Amino acid sequence: MKVSLVCFTRMGFETMKKIAGTGSAGGNEEKWDTSLWVAGRYALRLAREDAGLPYQAIVEGGLSAWTGAEFQRSDALIFVGACGIAVRAIAPFVQDKFHDPAVLCVDEAGTFVIPLLSGHVGGANRLAEFVAGGIGAVPVVTTATDVERKFAVDVFAKDHGLVITDRVLAKRISADILAEEPVGVFSDFGFSGWKKIPEGLFRDRLCKRNIRITVSDREKDGIPSDRVLRLVPRCVALGIGCKRGTPAEKIRETVEDAMRRNGIDLRSVFAVASIDIKKQEQGIIDFANTLQVPFLTFSSEELNSLPGTFTESEFVKKTTGTGNVCERSAVAACRMGVRDCRILFKKEAGDGVTVAAAYDPRL
Repeated sequence: MKVSLVCFTRMGFETMKKIAGTGSAGGNEEKWDTSLWVAGRYALRLAREDAGLPYQAIVEGGLSAWTGAEFQRSDALIFVGACGIAVRAIAPFVQDKFHDPAVLCVDEAGTFVIPLLSGHVGGANRLAEFVAGGIGAVPVVTTATDVERKFAVDVFAKDHGLVITDRVLAKRISADILAEEPVGVFSDFGFSGWKKIPEGLFRDRLCKRNIRITVSDREKDGIPSDRVLRLVPRCVALGIGCKRGTPAEKIRETVEDAMRRNGIDLRSVFAVASIDIKKQEQGIIDFANTLQVPFLTFSSEELNSLPGTFTESEFVKKTTGTGNVCERSAVAACRMGVRDCRILFKKEAGDGVTVAAAYDPRL
């Protein structure tokens, strides 16, 4: 996690160093890639006094430009100083809680840690509690669901690697829970990983608004789609075969058609896979990059060793050494990391491209 800290006084600089030390200490779940900054006239004076300190200077008037740059490249910004300075600095760059980095403000004495932005999705609330615990400060968390200790759908989605498909509906569900309105919850993956269903959620009845954990993009149980927030797990592997030189656009068209016919949300894909002789196939590489997922390849020996029934082709076997590239590679990708595996749909072909999908049915 990339964390950028900025301070404005000598006392703030000492507190900033303590915070940075907390981030690199043992026991932290995610080590920080930390950068320390000092701003304004203080920065220049400190530079003259001790150029060996591990910080970078922000020249006077440059705080806004620094903030804009860090909004793009950092996971979290920590201002050690007044809240007003932090609020004015970030104001031009705020988009929404799904894109903004976590922003914290810590007073220069290190007494209070205040999450200002992206408390849930960006992780600012948890980061505030972690920092406060490390420097002996008090976390000041104001998010309603945290204060009332209620289920927060955005936190749940982040913790479980789920994609929120409708941000407006997610906000309405949070409002319902705070108002103690019942919200239904359903899962195509079962509830084996849940110790208990969170308070305010109900498995056994349909409610005005509902949550469904699914890779499907179709309505189920007769519930209108505008009443169901789909949370999509990234658990689907796409296996792809193609003619040499097939462009990414053609691969994407074939994949999207297959996913649409089978009612599978493309956002559920965690990897694209093929046989190793396609390792340098630029069209597949580019397609995987557009999905922002890894492109995995396997040898014919690895593919042939997989258990299961596959759609075999003698021509494909003579050409590649295995009777089916797309189905077997999808399964091979799912089986990595001791994943369970089931085929979602078998080989579908179009315009020189074959595609199949497998998924891990466990959450």
